[in-house]
Amino acid sequence: MKIIGFIALIIVVPLLIDLFIFGNAFPSNIDNQAWAGFLGSYLGGIATLVAVFITISDNNKKIEEQKLYEQERIAEEKKAAVKPYLDTRYIFFNEDAEFGLNDRVFDIKDGIVDKVRYGLTSMDEKYIKMRQTVPSFVYLKYIIRNIGAGSAVNMQVNVNGFSEKITIAKDETVNLYMLISLGNEKSVPFNVLLDYWDVEKRAHYNQSEEFEIIIDGTHQKIQDKERKPQIEIKNP
Repeated sequence: MKIIGFIALIIVVPLLIDLFIFGNAFPSNIDNQAWAGFLGSYLGGIATLVAVFITISDNNKKIEEQKLYEQERIAEEKKAAVKPYLDTRYIFFNEDAEFGLNDRVFDIKDGIVDKVRYGLTSMDEKYIKMRQTVPSFVYLKYIIRNIGAGSAVNMQVNVNGFSEKITIAKDETVNLYMLISLGNEKSVPFNVLLDYWDVEKRAHYNQSEEFEIIIDGTHQKIQDKERKPQIEIKNP
């Protein structure tokens, strides 16, 4: 827009000069040749000032853009320095499973979480041992390992709509022991959502996966359905 205005000014000014300076009948102490020299120098100076102004304005714009780019780059570097990354997997487990301080036990009936506990009891271990060959009882360990640069905090672990708060430090592994009773069901879908922040609250993330536990005769199997990798949530 500035360039268009400048071009229009270049076209209009000579016409105005011819109309009001060279083409008028007013008496003057200097002739048209002197006027032409003066106006040429005067307009040349103005053109130089305009060009300098445009150059300075353009340079300031580039400096601001570079400054913004540097701020964004530094912010991304700081975010990467504390970014958690959660690697997940699941396996069947038996009564010999070792329980950690930050692990959880999910009691699940027909796909619905009944309650969450902070340890396996001796009675749990006996039942797990007794029911290892009973297809309708499934003992699944969901493993969450933080292999990122920082801790995952303010974390919500959501299993089939039931949420549990947890924190997973850098290089820490947390196990979710799922004691699942299928009853008469032959298959039950599971949806696990992990929602968390980095320790400095620079970014908010979530990830999820869906799988299904299927009873095929006397066999238990897990069928993968969908896994959504970590994404950053842009909060308003």
